[in-house]
Amino acid sequence: MSKNYEELVVFIQEKWAEIIINIGKAYSENKDLGNLVNELISLYAFDYCDVLFKPTLAKNEQFRSSKDEFISYFIGENNVCKEDKGFAIKKWKSIKFESYKISSYGDSIISMGNYFFEDQEGSSLKVEYTFGFIKINNENELKINLHHSSLPYK
Repeated sequence: MSKNYEELVVFIQEKWAEIIINIGKAYSENKDLGNLVNELISLYAFDYCDVLFKPTLAKNEQFRSSKDEFISYFIGENNVCKEDKGFAIKKWKSIKFESYKISSYGDSIISMGNYFFEDQEGSSLKVEYTFGFIKINNENELKINLHHSSLPYK
């Protein structure tokens, strides 16, 4: 690989955060979200393998695996999962990943840590995450095949 796997993970995390922030901006300006949603979905490995998703704020339907369930959680408009309000449309001001560890084995990479979501009022939400990735194409591209996040234990 020309890029090391830590750099690839950081790149995908930064891209993910940028798209989530842009979805919130576009939503608040009543712009079409289609291209941004497709861009977000393209970071995930739906076209290569099963994707396992455990959203942060899901109580009734804790585990997801389809594109429609994914869109329901992030956008909240397709009514696939009734509890979803649209995590990405909250208009986050910043999202910062702090990796505890990034580990690679074969064609799989796992990243675990905390990410911090800051809203427009300056409030911060700390969320624990584990992202799994698969290497595709020439191995200089990663796709997310596992996304688990949860609020810290109180």
